[in-house]
Amino acid sequence: MIRPIPLVLAAHLLLLLGRAQPDGPAALGKPLSFNLGRLVFRPSGFFENIAEYRSLTTPDTVYTRFGAIPLGKSPGQWLDSLRHSRISLHVDTRLGSGTLAGYIEIDFQNPPGQQPCQFRQYWGEFSQGRWRILAGQAWSLLRPNRAGTSSETDLMNTQAVDPAYHVGLMGLRKRQVRITRLMGAWQAVLAYEYMKGGDVLLKVARDTARAHFETVAMAGHARRLGFSLAAVVHAGARLDFVSQQFWSQGVGYDALKTMPPGVHAHATIQGAEIKVRKGLGLFSYGGIVYGTRSQGNRVVREWSVGARQQLLKAVFLSAQYSQLDRSLWNGSTGAMNFLMLSFRYVVPSAR
Repeated sequence: MIRPIPLVLAAHLLLLLGRAQPDGPAALGKPLSFNLGRLVFRPSGFFENIAEYRSLTTPDTVYTRFGAIPLGKSPGQWLDSLRHSRISLHVDTRLGSGTLAGYIEIDFQNPPGQQPCQFRQYWGEFSQGRWRILAGQAWSLLRPNRAGTSSETDLMNTQAVDPAYHVGLMGLRKRQVRITRLMGAWQAVLAYEYMKGGDVLLKVARDTARAHFETVAMAGHARRLGFSLAAVVHAGARLDFVSQQFWSQGVGYDALKTMPPGVHAHATIQGAEIKVRKGLGLFSYGGIVYGTRSQGNRVVREWSVGARQQLLKAVFLSAQYSQLDRSLWNGSTGAMNFLMLSFRYVVPSAR
């Protein structure tokens, strides 16, 4: 049984720290941008320190490998890391009647022994009128959005502190070519994605004042098939519900690597995000991934609660408490809880 570590003290600290700051991009200050000839450069990113306590000792950094937590018992573990800090750069220029843009995103999450920086995304995109064409490494269309279909902004990555995001989310970063058609409140995206084999995906999304809805169908190598439904519903000015459901044949690895490649998997994540007041938000998520019979995991589950307080302009303090467990088809089980605290300074983005 997992013995929870109370989050009361951390949440109380968040409530007391500082005067609440306004929400939204304007609260972060003036975005950085500069011109070099016809090129417009927009750097962004954040500096982040994450401190963490785990009830078990793992070989992981603060990036949790959800599907590989220890089986059995081990001593607790304290961690502290700056490696989730991120640097990104968006560059664009007019090209005829269209716009040519490039984007690169780097963090420092590579395992020890490798080069320290990791290229998360790197792609170019040409847009003209209602059409967009992108090529490079970007988020899979299986990763849901909060609005639109962009791989750069508005992704439904939860508000969790964990750099690995949360069990139940789908989608990895992959090399791809995608074509997007804008149709007012609707968007349609067709993509060819490659990671040890190619997949074709079609996403259709719709945005309204109250919600974002999207559906994705995929088919690819080794008879891979998948179908996703996701939504972000604004249930008033202070409450959002987030959700994704996924059914697949052979797409278990795309569930944040919780299942072995080729395994049929089904995943879901449900969450609520509350704005208590300007600058202070609370969140809670529950996620589960089930895989068919294999040499690996049968079920991986996680639930989390947390809070995020804006202390100063562009400075945030966040806390997350999670319980995580997994069971294998051979009967082995593992369970772990962890508490994460994050101090983040955000470089304002123009996008």
